[in-house]
Amino acid sequence: LSTKNKWKEDGYVIVKNLINRELINKCSYFMNNHYTEKNVCTDFGSNNHELEFPSNTILDKLYINENIIKSVQKLLNTKNILLTQADAWSKSGNNKIRSNGNQRIHMDYGNHTFLHINDWDEPEAVAMIIYLSDIKETGGGTAVVKRLGKNDELYKKPYINMPGQANYDFYNDKEKAETYFKSIDVNIYNFRQKLYQREIITQPSIGDILFYRLDTWHRGTPVLPGKIRNVINLVWKKRDCYWIQQWNIGFTKKMYDGVLEKIFVEMTPLQRSVFGVPMPGDKYWTIDKVKLLISRYPNINIKPYIISISKL
Repeated sequence: LSTKNKWKEDGYVIVKNLINRELINKCSYFMNNHYTEKNVCTDFGSNNHELEFPSNTILDKLYINENIIKSVQKLLNTKNILLTQADAWSKSGNNKIRSNGNQRIHMDYGNHTFLHINDWDEPEAVAMIIYLSDIKETGGGTAVVKRLGKNDELYKKPYINMPGQANYDFYNDKEKAETYFKSIDVNIYNFRQKLYQREIITQPSIGDILFYRLDTWHRGTPVLPGKIRNVINLVWKKRDCYWIQQWNIGFTKKMYDGVLEKIFVEMTPLQRSVFGVPMPGDKYWTIDKVKLLISRYPNINIKPYIISISKL
Protein backbone atom coordinates (compact mmCIF):
# COMPACT_ATOMS: atom_id res chain seq x y z
CA LEU A 1 0.00 0.00 0.00
CA SER A 2 1.08 3.57 -0.62
CA THR A 3 1.62 5.86 2.37
CA LYS A 4 -1.74 7.50 1.69
CA ASN A 5 -3.66 4.24 1.35
CA LYS A 6 -1.97 2.67 4.36
CA TRP A 7 -2.88 5.69 6.51
CA LYS A 8 -6.43 5.78 5.20
CA GLU A 9 -7.13 2.03 5.31
CA ASP A 10 -5.01 0.79 8.24
CA GLY A 11 -5.52 3.93 10.30
CA TYR A 12 -1.85 4.79 10.63
CA VAL A 13 1.52 4.83 8.89
CA ILE A 14 5.07 5.65 10.03
CA VAL A 15 7.02 7.89 7.66
CA LYS A 16 10.80 8.22 7.73
CA ASN A 17 13.13 10.90 6.35
CA LEU A 18 10.40 13.44 5.66
CA ILE A 19 12.14 16.21 7.61
CA ASN A 20 15.63 17.60 7.13
CA ARG A 21 17.94 15.83 9.58
CA GLU A 22 19.60 19.08 10.68
CA LEU A 23 16.24 20.53 11.77
CA ILE A 24 15.29 17.32 13.57
CA ASN A 25 18.60 17.26 15.43
CA LYS A 26 18.20 20.90 16.50
CA CYS A 27 14.68 20.26 17.78
CA SER A 28 15.77 17.09 19.57
CA TYR A 29 18.67 18.95 21.20
CA PHE A 30 16.35 21.74 22.28
CA MET A 31 13.88 19.35 23.90
CA ASN A 32 16.60 17.33 25.63
CA ASN A 33 17.81 20.51 27.29
CA HIS A 34 14.45 22.16 27.86
CA TYR A 35 12.75 19.36 29.78
CA THR A 36 14.73 17.41 32.36
CA GLU A 37 13.61 15.51 35.45
CA LYS A 38 13.47 18.85 37.28
CA ASN A 39 10.70 20.25 35.09
CA VAL A 40 9.40 17.33 33.03
CA CYS A 41 5.82 17.76 31.80
CA THR A 42 3.26 16.69 34.38
CA ASP A 43 0.62 15.68 31.86
CA PHE A 44 -0.08 15.69 28.13
CA GLY A 45 1.25 18.83 26.43
CA SER A 46 3.91 21.34 27.32
CA ASN A 47 3.89 22.96 30.77
CA ASN A 48 1.57 25.98 30.81
CA HIS A 49 1.19 25.77 26.98
CA GLU A 50 4.70 27.18 26.67
CA LEU A 51 5.70 25.20 23.57
CA GLU A 52 2.44 25.45 21.68
CA PHE A 53 2.78 27.32 18.40
CA PRO A 54 4.01 30.04 18.37
CA SER A 55 6.68 28.99 20.86
CA ASN A 56 9.40 31.38 19.62
CA THR A 57 11.77 28.41 19.52
CA ILE A 58 13.30 26.21 16.81
CA LEU A 59 10.22 24.00 17.17
CA ASP A 60 8.14 26.52 15.21
CA LYS A 61 10.07 25.65 12.06
CA LEU A 62 9.07 22.02 12.49
CA TYR A 63 5.43 22.74 13.30
CA ILE A 64 4.92 24.41 9.92
CA ASN A 65 7.44 22.46 7.85
CA GLU A 66 6.34 22.50 4.20
CA ASN A 67 7.06 18.79 3.69
CA ILE A 68 4.57 18.03 6.44
CA ILE A 69 1.99 20.43 5.01
CA LYS A 70 2.25 18.90 1.54
CA SER A 71 1.98 15.38 3.00
CA VAL A 72 -1.21 16.30 4.83
CA GLN A 73 -2.65 17.88 1.69
CA LYS A 74 -2.11 14.57 -0.11
CA LEU A 75 -3.64 12.51 2.68
CA LEU A 76 -6.75 14.69 2.86
CA ASN A 77 -6.89 15.13 -0.91
CA THR A 78 -7.19 18.91 -0.67
CA LYS A 79 -4.89 21.92 -0.56
CA ASN A 80 -7.27 23.65 1.84
CA ILE A 81 -6.10 22.54 5.28
CA LEU A 82 -5.72 24.23 8.65
CA LEU A 83 -3.41 23.54 11.57
CA THR A 84 -5.40 23.03 14.78
CA GLN A 85 -2.86 21.52 17.20
CA ALA A 86 0.88 22.07 17.55
CA ASP A 87 2.69 21.31 20.81
CA ALA A 88 5.81 19.54 22.11
CA TRP A 89 6.11 17.74 25.41
CA SER A 90 8.08 15.25 27.48
CA LYS A 91 7.15 12.03 29.24
CA SER A 92 9.29 10.58 32.01
CA GLY A 93 9.63 6.97 33.06
CA ASN A 94 10.21 8.08 36.64
CA ASN A 95 6.87 9.82 37.15
CA LYS A 96 4.59 7.14 38.59
CA ILE A 97 1.63 9.40 39.36
CA ARG A 98 0.90 10.81 35.90
CA SER A 99 -2.36 9.56 34.42
CA ASN A 100 -0.94 8.89 30.97
CA GLY A 101 2.06 6.84 32.06
CA ASN A 102 0.36 3.65 30.89
CA GLN A 103 -2.57 5.09 29.01
CA ARG A 104 -5.99 3.59 28.28
CA ILE A 105 -6.73 2.79 24.64
CA HIS A 106 -8.83 5.45 22.95
CA MET A 107 -9.52 7.55 19.86
CA ASP A 108 -8.61 11.23 19.68
CA TYR A 109 -11.76 12.67 18.15
CA GLY A 110 -13.27 13.13 21.60
CA ASN A 111 -11.44 16.36 22.43
CA HIS A 112 -11.24 17.75 18.90
CA THR A 113 -14.96 17.96 18.10
CA PHE A 114 -18.31 17.95 19.88
CA LEU A 115 -19.59 15.50 17.27
CA HIS A 116 -18.98 11.84 16.49
CA ILE A 117 -16.36 11.24 13.82
CA ASN A 118 -17.91 10.74 10.37
CA ASP A 119 -17.43 8.31 7.48
CA TRP A 120 -14.18 6.31 7.50
CA ASP A 121 -13.83 6.75 3.73
CA GLU A 122 -13.94 10.55 4.05
CA PRO A 123 -11.34 11.42 6.69
CA GLU A 124 -11.62 14.95 8.00
CA ALA A 125 -8.29 15.36 9.77
CA VAL A 126 -4.75 14.07 10.11
CA ALA A 127 -3.10 13.56 13.50
CA MET A 128 0.62 13.00 13.84
CA ILE A 129 3.37 12.42 16.35
CA ILE A 130 6.93 13.50 15.51
CA TYR A 131 9.41 11.58 17.64
CA LEU A 132 12.35 13.58 18.95
CA SER A 133 13.65 10.62 20.93
CA ASP A 134 14.67 7.12 19.88
CA ILE A 135 11.88 4.93 21.25
CA LYS A 136 14.16 1.89 21.24
CA GLU A 137 16.20 3.69 23.90
CA THR A 138 13.48 5.48 25.86
CA GLY A 139 10.46 3.20 25.54
CA GLY A 140 7.07 4.85 25.42
CA GLY A 141 6.22 3.84 21.86
CA THR A 142 2.69 4.61 20.71
CA ALA A 143 0.46 1.53 20.53
CA VAL A 144 -1.90 1.40 17.54
CA VAL A 145 -4.62 -0.99 16.40
CA LYS A 146 -4.65 -1.63 12.67
CA ARG A 147 -8.07 -1.62 11.02
CA LEU A 148 -8.64 -4.93 9.27
CA GLY A 149 -10.98 -3.85 6.51
CA LYS A 150 -14.54 -2.56 6.49
CA ASN A 151 -15.92 -5.45 8.55
CA ASP A 152 -13.45 -5.16 11.41
CA GLU A 153 -15.48 -5.70 14.59
CA LEU A 154 -13.24 -3.29 16.48
CA TYR A 155 -14.02 -0.45 14.08
CA LYS A 156 -17.80 -0.65 14.03
CA LYS A 157 -19.50 2.67 14.76
CA PRO A 158 -20.45 4.23 17.06
CA TYR A 159 -17.04 4.66 18.66
CA ILE A 160 -18.20 5.08 22.24
CA ASN A 161 -16.56 2.16 24.07
CA MET A 162 -14.04 4.35 25.84
CA PRO A 163 -13.78 6.51 28.97
CA GLY A 164 -15.37 9.93 28.69
CA GLN A 165 -17.89 8.98 25.99
CA ALA A 166 -21.63 8.31 26.28
CA ASN A 167 -21.76 9.21 30.00
CA TYR A 168 -18.94 6.80 30.92
CA ASP A 169 -16.55 8.08 33.57
CA PHE A 170 -13.18 9.32 32.33
CA TYR A 171 -10.00 7.56 33.34
CA ASN A 172 -6.73 8.05 31.48
CA ASP A 173 -4.81 5.30 33.25
CA LYS A 174 -5.23 1.87 31.66
CA GLU A 175 -5.70 -0.12 34.85
CA LYS A 176 -8.27 2.29 36.28
CA ALA A 177 -10.17 2.50 32.98
CA GLU A 178 -10.43 -1.25 32.51
CA THR A 179 -11.31 -1.89 36.15
CA TYR A 180 -14.14 0.63 35.74
CA PHE A 181 -15.53 -1.00 32.59
CA LYS A 182 -15.26 -4.48 34.09
CA SER A 183 -17.44 -3.30 36.96
CA ILE A 184 -20.17 -1.66 34.87
CA ASP A 185 -20.31 -3.51 31.52
CA VAL A 186 -18.43 -6.74 30.87
CA ASN A 187 -19.21 -6.55 27.13
CA ILE A 188 -17.36 -3.27 26.79
CA TYR A 189 -14.57 -4.64 28.96
CA ASN A 190 -14.22 -7.69 26.69
CA PHE A 191 -14.31 -5.49 23.59
CA ARG A 192 -11.49 -3.37 24.96
CA GLN A 193 -9.44 -6.44 25.85
CA LYS A 194 -9.54 -7.37 22.16
CA LEU A 195 -8.10 -3.94 21.37
CA TYR A 196 -5.17 -4.52 23.71
CA GLN A 197 -4.61 -7.99 22.25
CA ARG A 198 -4.33 -6.53 18.76
CA GLU A 199 -2.29 -3.43 19.54
CA ILE A 200 1.11 -2.96 17.94
CA ILE A 201 3.63 -0.95 19.94
CA THR A 202 5.58 1.15 17.44
CA GLN A 203 9.28 1.84 17.90
CA PRO A 204 10.12 4.92 15.84
CA SER A 205 13.56 6.50 15.65
CA ILE A 206 14.35 10.20 16.04
CA GLY A 207 12.66 12.13 13.23
CA ASP A 208 10.14 9.43 12.34
CA ILE A 209 6.52 10.56 12.10
CA LEU A 210 3.44 8.56 13.02
CA PHE A 211 0.56 9.71 10.84
CA TYR A 212 -2.76 8.49 12.23
CA ARG A 213 -6.44 9.39 12.28
CA LEU A 214 -8.77 10.85 14.90
CA ASP A 215 -10.67 7.55 14.66
CA THR A 216 -7.67 5.24 15.13
CA TRP A 217 -7.49 3.18 18.32
CA HIS A 218 -4.19 3.98 20.04
CA ARG A 219 -2.56 4.76 23.38
CA GLY A 220 0.63 5.85 25.07
CA THR A 221 2.79 3.19 26.72
CA PRO A 222 5.24 3.50 29.65
CA VAL A 223 8.61 5.17 29.25
CA LEU A 224 11.58 3.27 30.67
CA PRO A 225 12.78 4.24 34.17
CA GLY A 226 15.39 6.98 34.04
CA LYS A 227 14.45 7.98 30.49
CA ILE A 228 12.51 10.92 29.01
CA ARG A 229 10.65 10.68 25.72
CA ASN A 230 10.12 13.87 23.69
CA VAL A 231 7.53 14.24 20.96
CA ILE A 232 5.57 16.79 18.97
CA ASN A 233 1.84 16.40 18.46
CA LEU A 234 0.17 17.99 15.43
CA VAL A 235 -3.37 17.88 14.06
CA TRP A 236 -4.53 19.23 10.71
CA LYS A 237 -8.07 19.40 9.34
CA LYS A 238 -9.85 20.09 6.09
CA ARG A 239 -10.64 23.79 6.08
CA ASP A 240 -14.36 23.27 5.53
CA CYS A 241 -14.70 20.89 8.51
CA TYR A 242 -15.62 23.71 10.84
CA TRP A 243 -16.96 21.24 13.43
CA ILE A 244 -13.41 20.17 14.26
CA GLN A 245 -12.19 22.65 16.84
CA GLN A 246 -8.82 24.29 17.36
CA TRP A 247 -6.99 22.48 20.15
CA ASN A 248 -4.30 25.12 20.74
CA ILE A 249 -4.93 28.45 22.35
CA GLY A 250 -5.89 30.82 19.52
CA PHE A 251 -2.88 31.31 17.25
CA THR A 252 -3.34 35.08 16.95
CA LYS A 253 -3.70 35.56 20.70
CA LYS A 254 0.05 36.18 20.93
CA MET A 255 0.02 39.00 18.40
CA TYR A 256 1.29 42.52 19.25
CA ASP A 257 4.63 41.70 20.89
CA GLY A 258 6.48 41.27 17.58
CA VAL A 259 7.42 37.59 17.90
CA LEU A 260 4.49 36.15 15.97
CA GLU A 261 4.55 39.01 13.48
CA LYS A 262 8.18 38.17 12.66
CA ILE A 263 7.31 34.49 12.20
CA PHE A 264 4.36 35.44 9.97
CA VAL A 265 6.49 37.66 7.72
CA GLU A 266 9.06 34.89 7.28
CA MET A 267 6.47 32.26 6.35
CA THR A 268 5.83 31.18 2.79
CA PRO A 269 2.32 31.60 1.35
CA LEU A 270 1.81 27.85 1.81
CA GLN A 271 2.71 28.05 5.49
CA ARG A 272 0.42 31.04 6.01
CA SER A 273 -2.42 29.15 4.38
CA VAL A 274 -2.63 26.64 7.25
CA PHE A 275 -3.61 29.56 9.51
CA GLY A 276 -6.43 30.66 7.24
CA VAL A 277 -4.57 33.17 5.06
CA PRO A 278 -5.77 32.71 1.44
CA MET A 279 -3.18 31.46 -1.03
CA PRO A 280 -2.03 33.65 -3.94
CA GLY A 281 -4.64 33.39 -6.68
CA ASP A 282 -7.54 33.18 -4.22
CA LYS A 283 -10.45 35.50 -5.03
CA TYR A 284 -9.85 37.16 -1.66
CA TRP A 285 -6.82 39.00 -2.96
CA THR A 286 -7.17 42.39 -4.65
CA ILE A 287 -4.63 45.17 -5.07
CA ASP A 288 -6.22 47.05 -2.19
CA LYS A 289 -6.04 44.04 0.10
CA VAL A 290 -2.40 43.44 -0.74
CA LYS A 291 -1.69 47.10 0.06
CA LEU A 292 -3.39 46.63 3.43
CA LEU A 293 -1.32 43.50 4.03
CA ILE A 294 1.97 45.30 3.45
CA SER A 295 0.82 48.26 5.53
CA ARG A 296 0.47 45.92 8.50
CA TYR A 297 3.64 43.92 7.70
CA PRO A 298 6.09 46.31 5.99
CA ASN A 299 8.75 43.59 5.53
CA ILE A 300 6.49 40.96 3.98
CA ASN A 301 7.15 39.67 0.47
CA ILE A 302 3.98 40.51 -1.45
CA LYS A 303 5.24 39.39 -4.86
CA PRO A 304 3.43 36.03 -4.88
CA TYR A 305 0.12 37.77 -4.17
CA ILE A 306 0.70 40.59 -6.69
CA ILE A 307 1.79 38.20 -9.45
CA SER A 308 -1.29 36.04 -8.97
CA ILE A 309 -3.56 39.08 -9.27
CA SER A 310 -1.87 40.23 -12.46
CA LYS A 311 -2.54 36.80 -13.99
CA LEU A 312 -6.29 36.99 -13.34
